[in-house]
Amino acid sequence: MLSSMRADIFIDKTEGGSFQISVVRHGQSSGTARKYDAVGKAEAVLLAFGFKKALVDRQLQALSETPPSVLLRFPIADVADDVLRSLGFTAAAFQAA
Repeated sequence: MLSSMRADIFIDKTEGGSFQISVVRHGQSSGTARKYDAVGKAEAVLLAFGFKKALVDRQLQALSETPPSVLLRFPIADVADDVLRSLGFTAAAFQAA
């Protein structure tokens, strides 16, 4: 049986121009984050999480118009555990629940 995690997903742009995606188990206060040096890499991760391209494009456009370190939130998503693992989003907090 494939398992998934209900997750809150955020993206922000760093001072250095990279993109950071954070994944937090829904209802928790911390999770894990990964940085990407190109918008295309961040976009690919968000699409792998199951978000529609139109939503990803809107959020990335909004992110391009905000100052660094402003978090943009995506809708709560059910992301398959194997997708999270394959993209490097593993943390002890995910295993607890």
